[in-house]
Amino acid sequence: MQKWLYPITSICAVLLLIVYHQLNEVPVDSGDGLAHYFIAKNVFSNPIDLLNHWGKPVFTALSAPFAYFGFQVYVFFNILIFALTLFVGNSIFRHFEIKNPLMALFPLVVLGSLDYTANILGGMTEILFGFLTLLSGLLLLQKRWIWFALLISFMPFVRSEGQLLIPLGILILLYFKAWKSIPLLFVGFLFYAIIGAIALGDFWWYFTENTYQGAAEIYGQGDWLHYINNWHLHLGVPALVLLVFGLLAFIWGIIRKSYNSEKQVSLFYFAAIYFGIVLVHAYLWAQCKNGALGLSRLAIHGLPGLVLICILALDAIPIKRWLNSLFTALMLILSVLCIRDYPLVYDQPFPKKAMPDERAVVDATSAVMDYLEDHKTRKVYYYHPLVAYKAGANLKDQKGQFEQKSFGLFEAEYTQLQDGDLIIWDSHFGKRDMNFPEELTSRFDELYVFTPFNQMVHQGDAVAQVKVLRVNKGKKNTFASFKTITDSTLQIAADSLYINLPRIDNAGQTATYQLHITNRASSGGQLYFVMQHDISGQALTFELDDENKWKFSLPSDLLGEYKVFVHNPNGVVGEIEVRMDVWHAAKK
Repeated sequence: MQKWLYPITSICAVLLLIVYHQLNEVPVDSGDGLAHYFIAKNVFSNPIDLLNHWGKPVFTALSAPFAYFGFQVYVFFNILIFALTLFVGNSIFRHFEIKNPLMALFPLVVLGSLDYTANILGGMTEILFGFLTLLSGLLLLQKRWIWFALLISFMPFVRSEGQLLIPLGILILLYFKAWKSIPLLFVGFLFYAIIGAIALGDFWWYFTENTYQGAAEIYGQGDWLHYINNWHLHLGVPALVLLVFGLLAFIWGIIRKSYNSEKQVSLFYFAAIYFGIVLVHAYLWAQCKNGALGLSRLAIHGLPGLVLICILALDAIPIKRWLNSLFTALMLILSVLCIRDYPLVYDQPFPKKAMPDERAVVDATSAVMDYLEDHKTRKVYYYHPLVAYKAGANLKDQKGQFEQKSFGLFEAEYTQLQDGDLIIWDSHFGKRDMNFPEELTSRFDELYVFTPFNQMVHQGDAVAQVKVLRVNKGKKNTFASFKTITDSTLQIAADSLYINLPRIDNAGQTATYQLHITNRASSGGQLYFVMQHDISGQALTFELDDENKWKFSLPSDLLGEYKVFVHNPNGVVGEIEVRMDVWHAAKK
């Protein structure tokens, strides 16, 4: 049975990812993940994107065939890479002739990292980097120095962090006296430099087109303990427990001289990669350098290697078989519980549902698409990648109706806009990547303003507001605001006759309400959505079916507050999702 544990946990981990992916309501990473997808997809029409520095050239080249068939297939590239990571991990265990059941922890402990799982499902680049570092470690153990050096030479084009592997590779080759392979560490750079010289006219494009230079004042800075404070996101509870026991085992092994030179080199190699990258990013974030941004996911590059060496360290301890099996069983249970209970450390479990800020972007895009049905519009400019995903547009297409745009020198760009053009502006990408400060939005007609229901303050990556603007170089003559006033999931019990929702106030403005209700009641009977005027008692009542969507206006002669509630006269049991938006037209 023991020999089947690793295959069983590996298959379960891969199947779990597939299920999550199929059930996700929106892309797990609706920003950078979608941007990487569109870059990879675009290489077939615009091959120069194979040299897109931000997109990571090696990742783009390998993922492009998957991206060609759409985002759903594109994410399967990362799931495949994760499966290959497990295969290489098993190969390293077999190299050391490890038969310890602790091996079975590897797949689930790695998935116990929220950031690692989110990066797989989000289509991000860190997963490929982690796999290739593990593969380079296997080549190191096999002393296949030519392939080891060649692989490392391309790592800077997988992720920028790959630059750290070049000096590390030099140290390894010097240690093993593989002098002849050292020049091969620069083959990757020469390969892409020559292509860049031909295609871009710049041999040094890797340095001159670094997209992170000059972004410090935009991204901000933090403190040295940032990654320690956020361990629950990038490391996870299972990996933390394994790391603590692994460090104790490592100290014991050093004292007792339990590691041969081969295992010592492996422990050093993978530890240097993991802790080196985390330390560099902590420095960059604390010193406000290179647009570090302090993303917790930047700490997962070497996570597979870290988990692997912790298992290697523990394997060297001669403990009783029953105690080893008990520890393995407890760790497996802990890993499963942590994967199941991601909400304990993060407010968005998998499968992924649209967060309030993402829903605001989706709703803004839907409003624009409805607007386009009735209005002839030349261009719709945006920056948030989720707009392209929702609109079915190509993020990299500059000639279509939807165009991702950064305004650069705003005044010069403004002269190129035409009356009637639309802009979907959000307070995350708008200020930073679109180069469109919020104060400039006043120069446009505001057709809609979408605000997440929890009124989150613009902080970090939160999108506090999404505006749909219309270019009008004459007098500004229209204004409309759009706001979500209710967004909640209600549990319905048989004895719950009335379930109250926030009141609304009919202040006499021209207003249109939009109501969306999903009824997931598990027993029969009719539910009703009711809006009742406080003074007159007059009510608007809607019968709830499985899916409901209404637009309505409140009577202009019945001002004041309305009670809003769900009426359950038939003892229905289950849950419903209720969302109400209000659209106010401007006073003329």
